[in-house]
Amino acid sequence: MDFFTERAEVDPNYPEWDPLMVLIASCKDLGIKVHPWFCVFTEGRGSRLLAEHPEYAASLDSERRWACACRPEVQQYVLELYKDLATRYKPDGLHLDYIRTGGLCRCEYCKQEMATQGVDVEQVRRRDPGFQRWVEWRTSRVSSFVRALHDFASKAGLEVSAAVFADYPSCVEEQGQDWVGWSEAGIVDLLCPMNYTNSTLSVRSRTICHLSLVKGRTPIWEGLGRSSSISELTPRALSAQARSVIELGAQGFVVFHYGALTDSDLEEIRMLKRRGIDS
Repeated sequence: MDFFTERAEVDPNYPEWDPLMVLIASCKDLGIKVHPWFCVFTEGRGSRLLAEHPEYAASLDSERRWACACRPEVQQYVLELYKDLATRYKPDGLHLDYIRTGGLCRCEYCKQEMATQGVDVEQVRRRDPGFQRWVEWRTSRVSSFVRALHDFASKAGLEVSAAVFADYPSCVEEQGQDWVGWSEAGIVDLLCPMNYTNSTLSVRSRTICHLSLVKGRTPIWEGLGRSSSISELTPRALSAQARSVIELGAQGFVVFHYGALTDSDLEEIRMLKRRGIDS
Protein backbone atom coordinates (compact mmCIF):
# COMPACT_ATOMS: atom_id res chain seq x y z
CA MET A 1 0.00 0.00 0.00
CA ASP A 2 1.16 3.53 -0.78
CA PHE A 3 -0.69 4.96 2.20
CA PHE A 4 -0.62 4.30 5.92
CA THR A 5 -3.06 1.75 7.33
CA GLU A 6 -3.03 -0.84 10.09
CA ARG A 7 -4.86 -3.34 7.91
CA ALA A 8 -2.31 -4.12 5.19
CA GLU A 9 1.38 -3.99 4.36
CA VAL A 10 2.60 -0.45 3.71
CA ASP A 11 5.12 0.19 0.93
CA PRO A 12 8.54 0.22 2.66
CA ASN A 13 9.76 2.90 0.24
CA TYR A 14 7.90 5.47 2.32
CA PRO A 15 8.94 4.85 5.94
CA GLU A 16 9.62 8.48 6.85
CA TRP A 17 7.02 10.49 4.99
CA ASP A 18 3.49 10.20 3.63
CA PRO A 19 3.36 10.90 -0.13
CA LEU A 20 -0.44 10.67 -0.38
CA MET A 21 -0.89 13.25 2.36
CA VAL A 22 1.55 15.56 0.58
CA LEU A 23 -0.24 15.04 -2.74
CA ILE A 24 -3.70 15.77 -1.35
CA ALA A 25 -2.54 18.87 0.51
CA SER A 26 -0.76 20.21 -2.58
CA CYS A 27 -3.72 19.55 -4.85
CA LYS A 28 -6.18 21.21 -2.47
CA ASP A 29 -4.04 24.35 -2.63
CA LEU A 30 -4.31 24.21 -6.43
CA GLY A 31 -8.02 23.42 -6.53
CA ILE A 32 -7.43 19.92 -7.95
CA LYS A 33 -9.60 17.01 -6.81
CA VAL A 34 -7.89 13.78 -5.75
CA HIS A 35 -9.49 10.33 -6.00
CA PRO A 36 -7.01 7.78 -4.56
CA TRP A 37 -7.34 4.44 -6.31
CA PHE A 38 -7.06 0.77 -5.43
CA CYS A 39 -6.50 -2.23 -7.66
CA VAL A 40 -9.56 -3.77 -6.06
CA PHE A 41 -9.36 -7.48 -5.14
CA THR A 42 -5.87 -7.99 -6.62
CA GLU A 43 -3.38 -9.16 -4.01
CA GLY A 44 0.31 -9.28 -4.86
CA ARG A 45 3.10 -11.27 -3.30
CA GLY A 46 3.34 -10.70 0.43
CA SER A 47 -0.39 -10.04 0.76
CA ARG A 48 -1.30 -10.11 4.43
CA LEU A 49 -4.89 -11.04 3.61
CA LEU A 50 -3.99 -14.16 1.61
CA ALA A 51 -1.16 -15.09 3.96
CA GLU A 52 -3.60 -15.16 6.86
CA HIS A 53 -6.49 -16.59 4.81
CA PRO A 54 -5.21 -18.60 1.83
CA GLU A 55 -8.75 -19.91 1.36
CA TYR A 56 -9.77 -16.42 0.19
CA ALA A 57 -7.66 -16.72 -2.98
CA ALA A 58 -9.49 -16.75 -6.29
CA SER A 59 -9.07 -19.73 -8.59
CA LEU A 60 -8.61 -18.13 -12.01
CA ASP A 61 -7.00 -18.84 -15.36
CA SER A 62 -4.67 -15.91 -14.74
CA GLU A 63 -1.10 -15.33 -13.62
CA ARG A 64 -2.14 -12.32 -11.54
CA ARG A 65 -2.91 -13.11 -7.91
CA TRP A 66 -6.46 -12.20 -6.88
CA ALA A 67 -8.59 -12.58 -3.83
CA CYS A 68 -12.07 -13.87 -4.64
CA ALA A 69 -14.12 -10.77 -5.45
CA CYS A 70 -17.35 -12.55 -4.53
CA ARG A 71 -16.46 -13.49 -0.95
CA PRO A 72 -18.07 -11.26 1.72
CA GLU A 73 -14.88 -11.37 3.82
CA VAL A 74 -12.77 -10.07 0.93
CA GLN A 75 -15.24 -7.32 0.14
CA GLN A 76 -15.31 -6.24 3.78
CA TYR A 77 -11.51 -6.17 3.92
CA VAL A 78 -11.25 -3.88 0.87
CA LEU A 79 -14.11 -1.71 2.11
CA GLU A 80 -12.30 -1.18 5.41
CA LEU A 81 -9.15 -0.17 3.54
CA TYR A 82 -11.14 2.48 1.69
CA LYS A 83 -12.67 3.67 4.96
CA ASP A 84 -9.22 3.90 6.55
CA LEU A 85 -7.96 5.98 3.66
CA ALA A 86 -11.00 8.26 3.63
CA THR A 87 -10.82 8.87 7.37
CA ARG A 88 -7.09 9.54 7.50
CA TYR A 89 -6.62 11.55 4.30
CA LYS A 90 -10.00 13.16 3.58
CA PRO A 91 -9.72 13.13 -0.23
CA ASP A 92 -12.38 14.42 -2.60
CA GLY A 93 -13.37 10.97 -3.78
CA LEU A 94 -12.48 7.30 -4.03
CA HIS A 95 -11.57 5.54 -7.25
CA LEU A 96 -12.28 1.94 -8.22
CA ASP A 97 -9.74 0.30 -10.48
CA TYR A 98 -9.83 -3.44 -11.28
CA ILE A 99 -13.42 -3.49 -10.01
CA ARG A 100 -14.21 -6.90 -11.42
CA THR A 101 -13.83 -10.61 -10.69
CA GLY A 102 -10.61 -11.09 -12.65
CA GLY A 103 -12.25 -13.82 -14.74
CA LEU A 104 -14.28 -16.93 -13.97
CA CYS A 105 -13.42 -17.83 -10.39
CA ARG A 106 -13.79 -21.48 -9.40
CA CYS A 107 -12.70 -21.30 -5.78
CA GLU A 108 -14.47 -23.39 -3.15
CA TYR A 109 -16.68 -20.48 -2.08
CA CYS A 110 -17.90 -19.87 -5.64
CA LYS A 111 -18.41 -23.59 -6.20
CA GLN A 112 -20.51 -23.93 -3.06
CA GLU A 113 -22.60 -20.83 -3.71
CA MET A 114 -23.41 -21.87 -7.26
CA ALA A 115 -24.08 -25.45 -6.22
CA THR A 116 -27.02 -24.14 -4.18
CA GLN A 117 -28.41 -22.86 -7.50
CA GLY A 118 -27.82 -26.19 -9.20
CA VAL A 119 -24.77 -25.05 -11.18
CA ASP A 120 -21.48 -26.94 -11.25
CA VAL A 121 -18.93 -24.27 -12.20
CA GLU A 122 -16.39 -26.93 -13.16
CA GLN A 123 -18.72 -28.47 -15.73
CA VAL A 124 -21.04 -25.70 -16.93
CA ARG A 125 -20.54 -24.46 -20.49
CA ARG A 126 -21.44 -21.08 -21.96
CA ARG A 127 -24.35 -22.52 -23.93
CA ASP A 128 -25.88 -24.01 -20.77
CA PRO A 129 -28.70 -22.10 -18.97
CA GLY A 130 -26.73 -22.43 -15.74
CA PHE A 131 -23.91 -20.30 -17.12
CA GLN A 132 -26.19 -17.24 -17.19
CA ARG A 133 -27.11 -17.82 -13.55
CA TRP A 134 -23.38 -17.85 -12.77
CA VAL A 135 -22.93 -14.58 -14.70
CA GLU A 136 -25.81 -12.94 -12.84
CA TRP A 137 -24.54 -14.09 -9.45
CA ARG A 138 -20.97 -12.88 -10.03
CA THR A 139 -22.26 -9.57 -11.35
CA SER A 140 -24.52 -9.09 -8.34
CA ARG A 141 -21.59 -9.71 -6.00
CA VAL A 142 -19.36 -7.09 -7.66
CA SER A 143 -22.24 -4.62 -7.74
CA SER A 144 -22.87 -5.21 -4.04
CA PHE A 145 -19.37 -3.97 -3.27
CA VAL A 146 -19.80 -0.87 -5.42
CA ARG A 147 -23.07 -0.13 -3.63
CA ALA A 148 -21.49 -0.57 -0.19
CA LEU A 149 -18.61 1.77 -1.06
CA HIS A 150 -20.97 4.35 -2.53
CA ASP A 151 -23.20 4.22 0.56
CA PHE A 152 -20.17 4.95 2.74
CA ALA A 153 -18.78 7.62 0.40
CA SER A 154 -22.10 9.44 0.12
CA LYS A 155 -22.40 9.75 3.88
CA ALA A 156 -18.80 11.01 4.02
CA GLY A 157 -19.41 13.57 1.26
CA LEU A 158 -17.07 11.80 -1.19
CA GLU A 159 -17.46 10.96 -4.87
CA VAL A 160 -16.95 7.47 -6.29
CA SER A 161 -15.28 7.12 -9.69
CA ALA A 162 -14.45 3.93 -11.56
CA ALA A 163 -12.21 2.82 -14.41
CA VAL A 164 -14.28 0.41 -16.50
CA PHE A 165 -13.94 -1.69 -19.62
CA ALA A 166 -14.68 0.14 -22.87
CA ASP A 167 -16.50 -2.80 -24.44
CA TYR A 168 -19.92 -3.37 -22.89
CA PRO A 169 -21.66 -5.78 -22.26
CA SER A 170 -18.88 -8.36 -22.77
CA CYS A 171 -17.37 -7.16 -19.47
CA VAL A 172 -20.53 -8.29 -17.67
CA GLU A 173 -20.21 -11.89 -18.79
CA GLU A 174 -16.44 -12.14 -18.49
CA GLN A 175 -15.76 -9.98 -15.42
CA GLY A 176 -19.04 -9.38 -13.58
CA GLN A 177 -18.59 -5.65 -14.27
CA ASP A 178 -21.99 -4.10 -15.02
CA TRP A 179 -21.09 -0.42 -15.04
CA VAL A 180 -24.25 0.51 -16.91
CA GLY A 181 -26.22 -1.11 -14.10
CA TRP A 182 -24.22 0.95 -11.57
CA SER A 183 -25.17 4.10 -13.47
CA GLU A 184 -28.83 3.10 -13.54
CA ALA A 185 -28.74 2.42 -9.79
CA GLY A 186 -26.97 5.71 -9.05
CA ILE A 187 -24.11 4.03 -7.17
CA VAL A 188 -21.23 5.59 -9.10
CA ASP A 189 -20.59 9.31 -9.66
CA LEU A 190 -18.09 9.24 -12.52
CA LEU A 191 -17.24 6.58 -15.11
CA CYS A 192 -13.92 6.37 -16.94
CA PRO A 193 -14.13 3.82 -19.77
CA MET A 194 -10.63 2.60 -20.65
CA ASN A 195 -10.89 3.61 -24.29
CA TYR A 196 -7.29 2.72 -25.12
CA THR A 197 -6.49 2.43 -28.82
CA ASN A 198 -4.41 4.16 -31.49
CA SER A 199 -7.53 4.51 -33.63
CA THR A 200 -9.44 7.77 -33.23
CA LEU A 201 -12.27 6.17 -35.20
CA SER A 202 -12.57 3.45 -32.53
CA VAL A 203 -12.40 6.04 -29.76
CA ARG A 204 -15.25 7.98 -31.36
CA SER A 205 -17.39 4.89 -31.92
CA ARG A 206 -16.98 3.67 -28.35
CA THR A 207 -17.64 7.13 -26.92
CA ILE A 208 -20.94 7.31 -28.78
CA CYS A 209 -21.88 3.92 -27.31
CA HIS A 210 -20.86 4.88 -23.77
CA LEU A 211 -22.89 8.09 -23.83
CA SER A 212 -25.94 6.33 -25.23
CA LEU A 213 -25.72 3.62 -22.56
CA VAL A 214 -25.67 5.96 -19.55
CA LYS A 215 -28.19 8.43 -21.06
CA GLY A 216 -26.79 11.37 -19.09
CA ARG A 217 -27.21 9.70 -15.70
CA THR A 218 -23.48 9.61 -14.96
CA PRO A 219 -20.63 11.79 -16.28
CA ILE A 220 -18.39 9.99 -18.75
CA TRP A 221 -14.69 10.85 -18.79
CA GLU A 222 -13.16 8.81 -21.58
CA GLY A 223 -9.85 7.15 -20.74
CA LEU A 224 -7.25 7.70 -23.46
CA GLY A 225 -4.20 5.45 -23.67
CA ARG A 226 -1.19 7.71 -24.10
CA SER A 227 0.90 4.64 -23.29
CA SER A 228 -0.84 1.37 -22.49
CA SER A 229 -0.49 -2.30 -23.35
CA ILE A 230 -2.53 -1.71 -26.54
CA SER A 231 -1.81 1.90 -27.48
CA GLU A 232 1.01 4.40 -27.92
CA LEU A 233 -0.13 7.90 -28.91
CA THR A 234 1.82 10.84 -30.24
CA PRO A 235 0.99 14.24 -28.71
CA ARG A 236 -1.02 15.12 -31.81
CA ALA A 237 -2.95 11.83 -31.74
CA LEU A 238 -3.71 12.29 -28.04
CA SER A 239 -4.99 15.79 -28.76
CA ALA A 240 -7.15 14.54 -31.64
CA GLN A 241 -8.72 11.81 -29.51
CA ALA A 242 -9.36 14.21 -26.62
CA ARG A 243 -10.97 16.77 -28.92
CA SER A 244 -13.15 14.05 -30.48
CA VAL A 245 -14.60 12.70 -27.23
CA ILE A 246 -15.45 16.19 -25.96
CA GLU A 247 -17.08 17.17 -29.24
CA LEU A 248 -19.21 14.01 -29.00
CA GLY A 249 -20.47 15.00 -25.55
CA ALA A 250 -18.19 13.32 -23.01
CA GLN A 251 -17.81 15.43 -19.88
CA GLY A 252 -14.03 15.02 -19.88
CA PHE A 253 -11.11 12.75 -20.61
CA VAL A 254 -8.51 10.94 -18.52
CA VAL A 255 -5.00 10.22 -19.79
CA PHE A 256 -3.30 6.93 -18.99
CA HIS A 257 -0.75 7.23 -17.70
CA TYR A 258 0.83 10.25 -16.01
CA GLY A 259 4.37 8.88 -16.19
CA ALA A 260 4.17 8.69 -20.00
CA LEU A 261 3.23 12.35 -20.49
CA THR A 262 5.86 14.56 -22.10
CA ASP A 263 6.15 18.34 -22.27
CA SER A 264 4.71 18.13 -25.78
CA ASP A 265 1.67 16.19 -24.52
CA LEU A 266 1.08 18.75 -21.78
CA GLU A 267 1.33 21.63 -24.24
CA GLU A 268 -1.28 19.97 -26.47
CA ILE A 269 -3.57 19.56 -23.46
CA ARG A 270 -3.04 23.22 -22.49
CA MET A 271 -4.06 24.23 -26.00
CA LEU A 272 -7.24 22.18 -25.66
CA LYS A 273 -8.07 23.84 -22.36
CA ARG A 274 -7.60 27.25 -23.95
CA ARG A 275 -10.31 26.17 -26.40
CA GLY A 276 -12.59 25.13 -23.53
CA ILE A 277 -11.91 21.38 -23.67
CA ASP A 278 -11.44 19.87 -20.19
CA SER A 279 -9.24 16.99 -19.06
